[in-house]
Amino acid sequence: MIMLDVVRSRDRLLREAIRLFGERGYHETTVGDVEDAAGLTRRAGGFYRHFASKEDVLVQAVRNMADEMVAEFRLQEIVSLKSPRAELLLIARALMRHAAAHRPLRLLLQREGHKLPALKKVARASNKRLATLDVIPWVENLLKRLGIRHARPRELALTIFGPVLLYIYSIDRGARRSA
Repeated sequence: MIMLDVVRSRDRLLREAIRLFGERGYHETTVGDVEDAAGLTRRAGGFYRHFASKEDVLVQAVRNMADEMVAEFRLQEIVSLKSPRAELLLIARALMRHAAAHRPLRLLLQREGHKLPALKKVARASNKRLATLDVIPWVENLLKRLGIRHARPRELALTIFGPVLLYIYSIDRGARRSA
């Protein structure tokens, strides 16, 4: 039971930190604010039992987001559809679903990520990991199944998924969704 409480406290701290950073800004939010919002005693050290710093919270949030995305994509399950169109739709929908679930964190990264070098580094590494483990292997597999020799699957992956990412970014920036 104690271990479950520790996990719950950590998850609450993480969730509330992202919410507060999004509402108030990273630099304007104190560790005490996060502890208070998570239901812990303010300035009693609960935050530091789970995280080394406010930036560590963001680093962990980005890693968690990437882990969820990698766990969601299973190449064998995707290619079992045996239809490039169905596979592409499955991946695009998963990206959209994932983007919606993590919108507050993405907005925070877009707004303040450039000020936090460790966060920028882990975000790049997470994106590279997702591409290397999931997106690029899917493109390579698709090309092989279609009998197409393409020397640059990374570039093709960007060409295929770039518009989805651009659409997500446009929603973040307030563009209207068209039906």
